[in-house]
Amino acid sequence: MVKFIISELLATEQSFYKLLLLIQARYMKPMIAASKKKYPLVKSSDIPLLFNHLTELVLISQKLLVHFKLIEKPADIGNAFRRLESELVVFLKYAMHYQSNIKTIRRACNNALFLKIDQETLARRDSNRLGMSDYFIAPIQRIPRYCLLLKDLQKYTHPSESDYAELNYALKTLTGLAVAMDHVQRPQQVVSRNSVQTL
Repeated sequence: MVKFIISELLATEQSFYKLLLLIQARYMKPMIAASKKKYPLVKSSDIPLLFNHLTELVLISQKLLVHFKLIEKPADIGNAFRRLESELVVFLKYAMHYQSNIKTIRRACNNALFLKIDQETLARRDSNRLGMSDYFIAPIQRIPRYCLLLKDLQKYTHPSESDYAELNYALKTLTGLAVAMDHVQRPQQVVSRNSVQTL
């Protein structure tokens, strides 16, 4: 069961990373290019609103993937999160940015170029029908997903093992982060995928 949980952690991180790269390539880069034209199709002020923290999320996911591919025992997972502990705050920053700018983000998502890119991306098979609405919610869901996987892993690790202490530390760190993110989202709980698609 431990191997299954570890492989699930790796597989879900790979999916998250692919989504981030898709957003960067299919949305962010074309919109940045369009904002720099003589007659811009996109307001340059919309770019940081839509893609704030994307680069940081890509980097931390990339680092986690490197660590996850080298896992030999459960403590390695705890060590990976411990090493990146200070960088994990980007998830909280993302949640705070999203919550405080949700109305402006909705307006930016009504841009003609954005809508065209979104429709084209969602229609493509290689995108697995994932688009911007999936990106908006994915970082908010990622930390609770780490917590669930670490809790499952902890169930199969005896408290007297050294692996348990590392997992416990990582779980406490991630749980604290999840609670903080939840607190930020409280004013208007996390927007469901359906309501985000109506942006």
